[in-house]
Amino acid sequence: MSRQEEAFVERKDNPESLSLPSSVVSQDVEVTDFRGPGEDETQNNLERTPSMLQRVQTRLSFFNERLLKHRKLLALRFLTVYLIMSFFILGIFSIYWGTGYKRNTRYDRLKMLVVIEDAQVVNGTEPVIGNTLKHILEEPLLHELGNWLIQNLTEFEDAARSHGNSIYDEVARQVHHQEYWAGIYVPANASNDLKNAIVAGDTSYNVSQESVKVYYETGRDMMAMNSYVTPNIQKISARFAANTNGVVNGLLAGMDASSIFSNIDSREVATTPLQFYMYDARPWNDPTLFAPSQVGLIYMIIVTFFGFNFFLEIHQSVASFGLKTIHLILYRVLSSIFTFFIVSLVYSLVTLAFQVDFTVAFGHSGFLVYWMTNFLTMWAVGAMNETMAMWCIMYYPPLLGFWMLFWVIVNISSTFTPIALLPKFYRYGYALPIHASYEITKVIFFDTYKGAMGRNFGILVAWDAFGTIALLLTSKKFGQKMGAKAKASKEKIKQEVREEYEKKNIDHSVSESPRERAEQ
Repeated sequence: MSRQEEAFVERKDNPESLSLPSSVVSQDVEVTDFRGPGEDETQNNLERTPSMLQRVQTRLSFFNERLLKHRKLLALRFLTVYLIMSFFILGIFSIYWGTGYKRNTRYDRLKMLVVIEDAQVVNGTEPVIGNTLKHILEEPLLHELGNWLIQNLTEFEDAARSHGNSIYDEVARQVHHQEYWAGIYVPANASNDLKNAIVAGDTSYNVSQESVKVYYETGRDMMAMNSYVTPNIQKISARFAANTNGVVNGLLAGMDASSIFSNIDSREVATTPLQFYMYDARPWNDPTLFAPSQVGLIYMIIVTFFGFNFFLEIHQSVASFGLKTIHLILYRVLSSIFTFFIVSLVYSLVTLAFQVDFTVAFGHSGFLVYWMTNFLTMWAVGAMNETMAMWCIMYYPPLLGFWMLFWVIVNISSTFTPIALLPKFYRYGYALPIHASYEITKVIFFDTYKGAMGRNFGILVAWDAFGTIALLLTSKKFGQKMGAKAKASKEKIKQEVREEYEKKNIDHSVSESPRERAEQ
């Protein structure tokens, strides 16, 4: 007797063996009947299609005791995700929040150049203007508004002479070279000239411009200048203007003031407030420039991240061509670089479309310089985006979003706020691509100091090289890792199909009639 026949006889002798144990019945399927031999063949099969009522009756409450293990596992997974998210939120957001922490206590790091030529007695007139300003700037409380560096006049004259400049031109040169945030200059004979204008009733005399001049460049950093530098200088100016009466009385000491002030023009000159004359050598006149100079840099990082998603399917199709590994890796890297080249052109054309003046610093080559700067920047940030995206996909895809947040925040935190006002931790910003691109962009649009362009382009190229190498190595690793995952998934599917096939054979064997078994 064959094994199949023996099994059949055993089942026939033991009717209980013909029914399936309740433990193998699924929650959605209930075996209601099993017809014995002699019935129609269609009645020999298990009835596997449950009714709607049966389906409803087999659903479990979330708090069912049989789901206790699952609830514990679910709670553990939720807790793990909360811990991961909390770690990255606290770590990443703190970088940006930290830029504003006690920022107003670091104004003394903003170096301000002060040159007072009105320092000698001229025609019996004391240098009242120069002395008054010096006294104000030496007040301890005003040191909280800036680091007012009063220069030794003799040494400064030597520096001006070495560059072939006048004293004022040397002030402008040093501020333009970004050695100082602003320069305060008191011309020679300012006190004597004001005295003569009062006595003569010279209303054409510009009291502010001829007394104290302030030279600065908003183009160096629009946010910093408008938020910290010029407001603090204007506070000093208001403090100085409050001493107008004292300055005038000092100038007219020993003279018949009543006789002088009998002239209405003299009274007008004498009562003109001694406010600083503010000269902005690089004004920010075009509001459109705010987009490409600041916010656009954030968009640049995001666009390169979008590019990774757009081209992912294309890269996967190329990977299925059966290319050599080295060719596939080179394709992956070179295609990304070419994408950055094209996308940076489109990005640059947006600025050109709004008629921004590119000729300020480099003439008609300005747009080309701008495009190449954007290309190098996109290459730098985009290569890192693609590299980290592949690492995240390989090991933990949900981290992709946090990488994007980190890459944006770590770049802009040390860029949109002067590093001088930030804790020393943020000095890392000098080496980041967005900071370098920001500095170059200001040169293009405002003709700010070009001396640091070589260093900033070098930083971008270094990031391009690093990102390209990282992309090369990661692409190889990514291909191996994803290939192994695909192979494992394929083997798993094969195993599942094999098990399902074997299960169907067993079910078919159980449902066969005795006559069919005997015939076999």
